Amino acid sequence: MKKIILLALCVLCIWAQEPGEEGSARTEDALFNRIEGYVLLNRKMKEYEQTDGNSSAYRQILTELEDEKDAILREIPKIVVTQKISQESTDKFLKTKKNLKELQQKSKNQPFVHMNASLDLIHLQMIEYFYSALVKLKKLFENAASSREMVGLIDEAMSDLQGISSANLSAYKAKITHSNELEKINSKEALIEDTFASYVEILKYLRNNAHLLESNYLFSILALQKWIDKINQSAGIEAINLGKIVISLLVLAFFMSLRKFFSHIVYFLLVKLIYRNKMDADDIKSIFIENIKKPVGFLLVIYAASLCLTIALYPAPVNISISNAFHIIYAIFIAWLILGVLDGYGVVLVSKLAQKSGKKEVVNLVIKILYFVIIVIAFLFVLAQLGFNISAIIASLGIGGLAVALATKDIIANFFASILLLFDDSFNQGDWIEIDGVEGTVVETGLRKTTIRTFDNSLVFLPNSIIMGANIKNWSKRRIGRHVKMYLGVGYDATPEKLEACVADLKELLKTSPLVAQPSDSALKYGDRSAKYRQNLVSINDLEGYKNDCYVALSDFGESSINIELYFYTKTISAEKFREARQALMLEFMRIVEKNGLSFAFPSRSIYIENFPPLEGIKKP
Repeated sequence: MKKIILLALCVLCIWAQEPGEEGSARTEDALFNRIEGYVLLNRKMKEYEQTDGNSSAYRQILTELEDEKDAILREIPKIVVTQKISQESTDKFLKTKKNLKELQQKSKNQPFVHMNASLDLIHLQMIEYFYSALVKLKKLFENAASSREMVGLIDEAMSDLQGISSANLSAYKAKITHSNELEKINSKEALIEDTFASYVEILKYLRNNAHLLESNYLFSILALQKWIDKINQSAGIEAINLGKIVISLLVLAFFMSLRKFFSHIVYFLLVKLIYRNKMDADDIKSIFIENIKKPVGFLLVIYAASLCLTIALYPAPVNISISNAFHIIYAIFIAWLILGVLDGYGVVLVSKLAQKSGKKEVVNLVIKILYFVIIVIAFLFVLAQLGFNISAIIASLGIGGLAVALATKDIIANFFASILLLFDDSFNQGDWIEIDGVEGTVVETGLRKTTIRTFDNSLVFLPNSIIMGANIKNWSKRRIGRHVKMYLGVGYDATPEKLEACVADLKELLKTSPLVAQPSDSALKYGDRSAKYRQNLVSINDLEGYKNDCYVALSDFGESSINIELYFYTKTISAEKFREARQALMLEFMRIVEKNGLSFAFPSRSIYIENFPPLEGIKKP
């Protein structure tokens, strides 16, 4: 009996062709009519392709035929799960199959009759395996099977079809000599070939869209159909399905109410159980929930709408176009949700990592790359749901790679320059740098450009490719030692002894001042343990940014002063403390100059008037 049930739909192929039967008008013939129509469309397309495939008119016809095939494919999942079985058709099918087998056995000495019966039997077996697979698929749908089980069933059916179609009857065909008989055999072989190709296309379509047949999973788990039936029986209204309406409204109300709490649930699962820093808990919670509140709300509403649609259409599956539309919406809102999570919890967590590692620009670039990857994945998924061949799109990038590279060479150059800048360690975010006449603080290094905030509070954007080819002066790459070079000009009334004493006092001040970098302030003192070993390979003080040179000496005789040169480095490098240290030292310099009886010179000019003897012949007044 099980075998008969599995073969029931197959009989439709024979019964629908018999005269006197109104098979096309019967409900159980709907699937057969669609599939036979699909086979016919394939045969028409094959004929047109063999006539003139380059003509624009024929290409238009092929496009229309392809659209008709797509329309049939979209209907098939719904018809499969609603198809009914006719016992009468099953009996006719079994009888026909039995007769063909008997004829095949009796006609082994008649090549044409034997081969004709064999081809009919192959065609019949092909129909049997195909429709049996659809019946089994319907049962899996009714039992709430997973898409994986359905895919396994379809793969098995395609393997069986392949085995049937590969039967070798060439020995019998070689014995047929009559042209009319040979033409009939060729025609049946072509029919079998077209039928096999059509069946495989349909099975592949069902395989790729097996998720559509999982739509009754909710009904199986929650037994919703029982509740729908109870509500309909209690209401006693036959005009409308009150049970589906009530269940749909309850589902919609449930998810609408859950919308307010789901953000807190996601926060608890993703943040509370992972990040347990109580100091930042309030900040993270407010930022996180604020960022995901909208995408979570929209996602729940859309999901509730899809469930209501599933309930309304049950037991038929949701149409593939509608299902694809929902999947596209899911992809958009899920991508939005992930970006919200990154903006909320991710930014706080990554900021901690950046604070510990000191490489803020690397972490910042990683976040931007994650944003880009998420958006690209969502975009490709949307294209796939719209019917585009993603593999072909990716492959076409290789063909048009040269054109793309030429068109986007600046973008590509800037992108790779940003990667090189990160690993080159020329500067970090927050560094005070000077590049190509632009001086300021580095705001961030992006995928295309580096942003610098100048000291007059303007924002400058430099392409990374330009930065890679420019001279970079990084004032922040200093550990100890900010340079000071100044001249103290004293008057020409100074004696050598006073100058010597003044210079000696100045040297002593710089040598003992805690504000000035001393010879002991070096990488060997403040650096890591490997500094003393690396000192033999490279000037470690210059590499790490330690400067402690100190010189005090008479410099030159100026127009108005004798100049004393002061060349040293302050210990601090920060702008505020550097200015405070320089001020304190300048005041000490003034005290030393005054202590040694010297005075600061200022620009002056002495005019000497000489008395000449009177010229002869000129009387004095």
